[in-house]
Amino acid sequence: MDLRMYWIVRNGAFAAALYFAMVEHVGWLMYAIGAFAWWQLASSAWAMADPATPPAPAETAAPFASRTVFDAAVLVSLFAAHWHWTAFAYAMSCGCSAMIQARATSKS
Repeated sequence: MDLRMYWIVRNGAFAAALYFAMVEHVGWLMYAIGAFAWWQLASSAWAMADPATPPAPAETAAPFASRTVFDAAVLVSLFAAHWHWTAFAYAMSCGCSAMIQARATSKS
């Protein structure tokens, strides 16, 4: 599976989980989404602390505009659901990933 397809599948599953958690009120998905967002933050923070760690392939696979639109939609839906700490973790992980990406391209 190429990197772009991996990005589409991963974020498609994440978007479907958000839909079922918020619209269909599947309660346990809220915890799974929270765990995913906090895991993303932890792995991004770990990569920021260790400069030798390359960025995750999913972060470099999609065009910047697609990533930005998807991340903005996720943040809006997380705030609309009043999952403020999950939205904070997701936003911080996106910011850390962007800084890792910028650092990786500046080294090239």
